[in-house]
Amino acid sequence: MHLYKHSLFAGILFVILFTVSGCVRAYHVQIDSISDMTAVSSKIYQILPGNKDISATDLQFKEFAGLLVKTMSMQGFVLASAAKHAELEIYLSYGVGDPETHTYSYSTPVWGQTGVDIYTQSSQTNNSDNTGTNQYSITSVQPQYGVTGFASQIGEYTSYKKYIIIDAFNAKNGKPGEKLQEVWKTSIAASGRIKELRKIFPALLAASVKYIGTNTGEEVSVDIPEDSELIKQIKGN
Repeated sequence: MHLYKHSLFAGILFVILFTVSGCVRAYHVQIDSISDMTAVSSKIYQILPGNKDISATDLQFKEFAGLLVKTMSMQGFVLASAAKHAELEIYLSYGVGDPETHTYSYSTPVWGQTGVDIYTQSSQTNNSDNTGTNQYSITSVQPQYGVTGFASQIGEYTSYKKYIIIDAFNAKNGKPGEKLQEVWKTSIAASGRIKELRKIFPALLAASVKYIGTNTGEEVSVDIPEDSELIKQIKGN
């Protein structure tokens, strides 16, 4: 009985660990895109930095812009061969928010004695003078173990909000001294324990491929697996 209970518990634990280890993690991404439906629907563009104090020669900007070019090509957008040929000016902004600490509660099983098993073994021996037999009884007590309850625990973790903003303006109808007409704007965000934007940037773009330059009407959520082929394609793997 004792061995059976331990084996059962070990089997359940193995199934749980196998299931968890076999799960593929996914990025949970929020996308909010809006567009001017009356604007000219051009797809020839150039990319410029949208962040203050970041130049077009910044190495990180150049890397992120290159990933955006691959992503937008999937939607039929074409990078202009020269700035004078661009019909859209696309400003790429990105960043990481301040750390946010979260607390959560969970329960852990408490292992202990749940009872006992009592075994009685009887035997007999013959007297040496063959006058009869002697009866013997041996009683043993074996404890049983299992989950006796659950203990409440408190944990905490830190998350970071990462964002990308892709803002498109009509580059053809602008007049000197006037602001360009905004054509569409796609905002992408995700929160998680990963702080490094560079690591998650391709995943954010992959999740938003079909929404770039469109009008979602509201914020939409997309879960994209960490091993998505679309992410690998954008990264060039």
